[in-house]
Amino acid sequence: MKHLKFVILFLLTLSQYFTFNLSAQENVSEMNLTGWRFGINIGVYFANKESAGFYNGRPENENNIQWVLDNKYWYEEIRQELNSHQILKNPDDIPYEWQGEYNIWRAENNVAPGDTTKWWIYYPDLKYKTPISPGFYLKYNFNNTTGIFIQSNYSKQKTKGIFQMVIDSINYVANPALRAGYIEGVEERVTIDIGISKFYPVAKFLSVQIETGFHMNSTKVKSHNIWIGSRQYTLVNRYGNTPYVPNSGMMPYDVYQGGIGLGIFFTGGIKFTPTPNVSIDPGLTFYYKKVNLTGYEGFSMDFYPFVRLIFSFYKNEE
Repeated sequence: MKHLKFVILFLLTLSQYFTFNLSAQENVSEMNLTGWRFGINIGVYFANKESAGFYNGRPENENNIQWVLDNKYWYEEIRQELNSHQILKNPDDIPYEWQGEYNIWRAENNVAPGDTTKWWIYYPDLKYKTPISPGFYLKYNFNNTTGIFIQSNYSKQKTKGIFQMVIDSINYVANPALRAGYIEGVEERVTIDIGISKFYPVAKFLSVQIETGFHMNSTKVKSHNIWIGSRQYTLVNRYGNTPYVPNSGMMPYDVYQGGIGLGIFFTGGIKFTPTPNVSIDPGLTFYYKKVNLTGYEGFSMDFYPFVRLIFSFYKNEE
């Protein structure tokens, strides 16, 4: 939210400055705005929490906590970190006193009776942080109101949360004994938008602007880790079908997770045009798109409030 506050404050400052200087400016309709323009974007990217579910560590995900706990060497390290307590792995291990809690958890997580493939772990409901997202903008204006453009923005998306494990420190009470772990995912996302823009003069040097077109994004998982106490483990399987064995000289594979996603976008905003060669365009973009993260490829909505500074490639004297 602090990034959004920064953008809003910047927009208000710009608005006050240019409103104060309205009397000294030409009317937009009297300017020549045709030709090539270059812009710099700065904004904050609100990514939909739907794809953040890729990082929650659930058993059905490509990266899951169970893969770490299944490794006997890592599990022994974790057990020592938990003061020799075992993580309960089977419904038969659940004490009678905890059966009510277990039934609730099983219903909430759609675990069938007798299903031993899912361990009793409380997984977090993750969402992305809101990062600063810079980018560039290239446009050609056919006339004073219409143009085509391409733009690209970059953001580093992060999500993190707490998961809980049921352990065997049984006190024979109704509530289970829990230990917390920490999970974090980091991805890089590059967006490319190709579209058409239209703006409508409403006052001296002030226009309303709309843009729409085709959207493409490239997503790459940079890291996906868990921490249990002082122990850190990656959830990315870099060893294929061969279980990790410490001190065995195993070489990890390079694993690429992510890919290309597609969608559409719509932008609404305003354009301040103090001279034919410079404009300042605050706006808000709505993306309806999908990202290429396994199991989370469905369409969802993202938001991108921004400020764009536009320059002409040449000095326009008209």
